Amino acid sequence: MDFFRLLLAGVREQRMLFGLMAGFALFPAYTAYADLPFWNDVAMRIMLLGMAAMGLNLILGYGGMVSFGHAAFVGIGAYCAGISQFYGLYNGWAHLALSLGVCGILGLVIGFLALRTSGIYFIMITLAFAQMLFFLFVSLEQYGGDDGMSIDRAEFVLFDLYDPLRLYYLIWSTLLIISVVLLFLVRSRFGVVLQATKNNESRVEALGLSPLGFKVTGYVISAMICGVAGTLFASWQEYVSPDIMHWSRSGELMIIIILGGLATLAGPLLGAVVFLLLEEFLPELLYLIAPDYAENWMIIFGPIMIFVVLFARGGLIGWISRFGAQRIYRQGDGR
Repeated sequence: MDFFRLLLAGVREQRMLFGLMAGFALFPAYTAYADLPFWNDVAMRIMLLGMAAMGLNLILGYGGMVSFGHAAFVGIGAYCAGISQFYGLYNGWAHLALSLGVCGILGLVIGFLALRTSGIYFIMITLAFAQMLFFLFVSLEQYGGDDGMSIDRAEFVLFDLYDPLRLYYLIWSTLLIISVVLLFLVRSRFGVVLQATKNNESRVEALGLSPLGFKVTGYVISAMICGVAGTLFASWQEYVSPDIMHWSRSGELMIIIILGGLATLAGPLLGAVVFLLLEEFLPELLYLIAPDYAENWMIIFGPIMIFVVLFARGGLIGWISRFGAQRIYRQGDGR
């Protein structure tokens, strides 16, 4: 019965992932019908945050590596687009290729150094590298420094990104590709070994495998995914600043993953949906209750997070999976 529930949870999780993707694909039709174009921008931000959270979840959820520096890779991806445009390169495919290359190299260097430690030391090293990169870009006055830099939307062959729907579906298509890649990756031999290192690294070594190699590879892939999210984020926002790579942004990504569900494929995306909707509506709700505290919406969000951690282990995905499994199990007993 435990195996059946585990298998059922995996199938349900995949259905939820592609159900969310289908919902995002059809969402512009609803906003056009309801004349609510603003919500397309909200949906694009959700998809971009979900994409970055998926990248971090590969090492945090599946590999057990708590990184407080992954927002730095989102920022690097954004600056790959911004600095390229500063020197006259507007091709979006070139921006993505540059982002993948730079984030891959940085991920390899940082991962190789940080993963020689573990626990609190790993957390502090990733945080230190993130802050070093943050202050590096703050000091680069040529590229706007702390004020950031305005950029144009990248030029993609066959895609005019100044058409909002084309940008929307470019982001959606990229998210779909990353989702499919991660789906196969976490169920591959690599994904199984990566999860095994999280549970018992000594046993992995006893099998003749190198945990460090698998963890570094996961870290590099995670960094590259975050870089792609950052590059598309720059085109969506038409602005790049060091604020995107501050350590607190890494904290937001971790909150999104924990809210949706660690070590799940749909969790980061569902967490991004809930997080952004709460960020959108909680200030308005708080304004009705206590107008002077409308900006402090985290006052309400904090207890919600505590409730999720205490009573919905596995995040929202875990709660939904358990609820569905219990329902089917009870129906089976009834027959």
